[in-house]
Amino acid sequence: MLFGACATAQQIALTIDRIDGPSFAASKITGMLGAAGTIALDLQVAEVSIAGSTWRNVRIRCPELKQERDQLVCAQGVLETPAKIPLSLRYSTQTRNLDLALKPAAGEEWRLTLESRPAAQTFTLAISNGLLTRLDSWWPVGWPKPNAGSVSGKLVFGDERDAQASAELTVTNFGFGDDSGLHAGEKIAATFALQAQQRGGQWQWQGKLAWHGGDVFWQPLFIGGVGHALNLTGTLDAQRVSVEHGRLALAGIGDFDFHGTLERAGAKLAAASLKSGDLEVAALYEKLLKPMLQATAFGDLRCDGRADIAVELRDGKLTAVDLGLKQILLEDKGLRFALFGLDGNLPWRSDEASSAQLRIAGGKVLRLPFGAFELPLEMRGVRVRTRQVQVPVLDGRLTIGDFAADGEGATWRWRYSGGITPVSMQQFTTALGLPVMHGTLSAVIPTVSYQQSTLKIDGALLFRVFDGTVVAQNLALESPLGKVPRLTTDVDMRNLDLDLLTSTFSFGNITGRIDAQVKALELVNWEPVHFDARLASSAGEYPRRISQAAVQNISALGGAGAAAAIQRSFLRFFENFGYSALGLSCKLESGVCRMGGIENVPQGYLIVKGGGIPAITVLGYNRKVGWRELIERLKRVTQGNVIVK
Repeated sequence: MLFGACATAQQIALTIDRIDGPSFAASKITGMLGAAGTIALDLQVAEVSIAGSTWRNVRIRCPELKQERDQLVCAQGVLETPAKIPLSLRYSTQTRNLDLALKPAAGEEWRLTLESRPAAQTFTLAISNGLLTRLDSWWPVGWPKPNAGSVSGKLVFGDERDAQASAELTVTNFGFGDDSGLHAGEKIAATFALQAQQRGGQWQWQGKLAWHGGDVFWQPLFIGGVGHALNLTGTLDAQRVSVEHGRLALAGIGDFDFHGTLERAGAKLAAASLKSGDLEVAALYEKLLKPMLQATAFGDLRCDGRADIAVELRDGKLTAVDLGLKQILLEDKGLRFALFGLDGNLPWRSDEASSAQLRIAGGKVLRLPFGAFELPLEMRGVRVRTRQVQVPVLDGRLTIGDFAADGEGATWRWRYSGGITPVSMQQFTTALGLPVMHGTLSAVIPTVSYQQSTLKIDGALLFRVFDGTVVAQNLALESPLGKVPRLTTDVDMRNLDLDLLTSTFSFGNITGRIDAQVKALELVNWEPVHFDARLASSAGEYPRRISQAAVQNISALGGAGAAAAIQRSFLRFFENFGYSALGLSCKLESGVCRMGGIENVPQGYLIVKGGGIPAITVLGYNRKVGWRELIERLKRVTQGNVIVK
């Protein structure tokens, strides 16, 4: 420090070229001591730097400056930065010690002391209820800014022999945030302690953080609750920051041990590893993972089980993950899927081949249960493959052959082919909560692919049901496990047994065969919003009979009038009638179904064309029917609500 002074009869001019201390510097200090009656100080500092932050043109005014031996004392001064902050100042011209206290508000104090000794200096900042918003200008560039809270404690820097630093701080009701909304915290209460010693060009340090409350969201992670703790030891030099050993204790979840190295140039993570054992999966999901999964199919799960985890990173990239899974349960609360009893070890490497054998005790997809199976996985980087898997489904099996997936690019994509061996329709429909059907269901599954949240069938999906065939083509399902899935397809049904079909739905009895086509079918959240559907009698020779109950139910779908006409005729004495053909069509657009039949007639459209003895003809009268109204009609007739008199 260089300084000089000159005096006149009424005033003293003070000039100090520079004051230096650990993480503190002030330059071009000029002042004037007025001696008219009382001594007054007007001090101007061209530049002040503290812990990397700089202020320019700082002014200190002291209307009453006292000299006590070698000390200058200002009990009631003002700091202008340009905000006016009350201060007190004590400076020794002999020892060059400085004591500066700022009191921006009632109960708030920031006290800066500089103690100089031969070949050593100690810089201390003591804080009492300091508002954290005052640290905006000291905050690292790009970091979220504090918006609430206070801090109390002490920071000490010294350079006796080797430099030393320590800190003991307590923050209360701390909050921060950024403009993106991706990094935020509120109501944080914590204590922090740090000890650091310089050895040559390197700092050795130890730090502790005790978390007493509050929430932090740092995309994609969320940490809240109380009782968490962080302990760290490491080194710091001009090139890098190293954590030699760290332990993060998350209350109710488990402990995580880690170490790593951060290159200071560009803030690049050179290497890091993390591991933990016997984690409580339910707590891990609820307290840490659930917030980051909100927008996915895994946003609302019931979880159980325990897990071990080990993670390795190199040059900022994930290079290895080892998972140990113990009786894991994952169940969607929306009943879309569930997985029970998942066990096994999953070793993954970014640039090496690895394999895993997972065991699954069972689960559900859209309320359809499946049984226990083993899942062998071959992995290399973002590519995953399994040759063949047999999954028990009710009394049949789903075969998944040559499944391959990769995560290159923005999203995951996968594909497989397979089939379904015969499954009891009675068990199948009961599981899905549908009217009980009879017969069996089997299917040939061509290549199924998934990319950009859309599942597609590359080819025709073939089912065998009601002693006929159902072929689905151009099938695409967007967001299959999302909030609003959307399905589009074309369906062609051939030679379905009407006896099996109608007996399933309490529709009355119809014997015969039927073909149906559903073009441009679109379901949103599993509700139809568009299709063009037509059904008609299959070609060929077979018995064609229809019961009076079925006639009335068909009439109820086509509009009022036909059923009453039957009752007024002699036909009411017959239970069954002959027919030569039947057909019905519905084109759904904008919530309205445009109805049609075999052919148009003056009164409407023909649904059932009579044939044989006794014969019956059924007409439809309403050309346009609201979709909701039509659904209600179907519910009434399939639940037996049409009464025969």
